[in-house]
Order: sequence, then structure tokens, then C-alpha cells
Amino acid sequence: MIELSELFFYFFTVMVLGIGCIVAFSQNLLRSAFALFFVLFGIAGFYVLLGGDFLAVVQVLVYAGGINVLLIFGTMLTADVATPESSNISFQSVLTIVAGAGIFFLLLFIINSAEWPIVTQEMVPTTKHIGRLLLKEYILPFEVISFLLLASMIGALVLVNKGDQR
Repeated sequence: MIELSELFFYFFTVMVLGIGCIVAFSQNLLRSAFALFFVLFGIAGFYVLLGGDFLAVVQVLVYAGGINVLLIFGTMLTADVATPESSNISFQSVLTIVAGAGIFFLLLFIINSAEWPIVTQEMVPTTKHIGRLLLKEYILPFEVISFLLLASMIGALVLVNKGDQR
């Protein structure tokens, strides 16, 4: 009998590989960006299966949410994305197939030759512990990083405003 976690693993695997092919081979850039959202969401599902609830939430919020929204906005704000006049695709089929097959067989050899220990343990939430560490022991680095991000945003706004005054 197949377990529920194993069923979800196969579901996320098929989802990531199938939709990843749409991302890689789609001619429409906007369709690829939307498909990328589901690929990143599937990766978050793997994190949940591994017991990394914090990483799964960060994956959904930062990558599937934030980065993908930036890609979609950039795509929609670009003029004539749907009908490009010239393409910069340089597809070398023989070299690509040889390199892809070589990397595939190298990874297959490494995966089959490694000893994978099976560890079964109860999954415990990690977000509470990480939150306490961030707000108690690591409060100074946390605040310094937030200040640096704020300074970089202000710097980007200043550079954009200087570019508009020409």
C-alpha cells in the first residue's frame, strides 16, 4: 500500500518535471513565467515533505510570489513580447543533446553509487525556533540587513529619479 507522503512526492515530482518542461520549451514568455509559479510551488511542496515548513513558506512568498511577480511585470511592460521581430536564440542541437545526456548520466551514476541513509523521525515545526533566534540572539544582524535593504531601495529610487531628469 502506498503511503500518503509517497503519493504527494510523486505528485510534486510529476508536477515539477511536467510544468518545468513548459517553462523551458514554451515560445510564449508570459506563459513560461506563469508556469514557473507552479514549478516553484511544487518545490515548496518538497520542502514540506522534508519537514522544512519555514523554507516552504519562504519559497512560496519570496520566489513563487515576489520573484515571479517581478518576472511577469517585466514581461508585460516590455513592448511586443508576443511578436518579437528578431530572436536571440542560438540553439545548437547536437552539443545541447550531448551535454544534457552527459550531465544526466553523471547524476544518475552519482545517485546510484551513493549510500542514502533512511532516517525516520517525527517532524516538528521549525518556524517558532527560527523566529525566537531571529528576534533574540540574532537581532543585530537582522536589523543590519533590514537597514541595508532599505538603503539599497532608497539608492535605487535615487538612481531612477536621476535617469528621468535627462
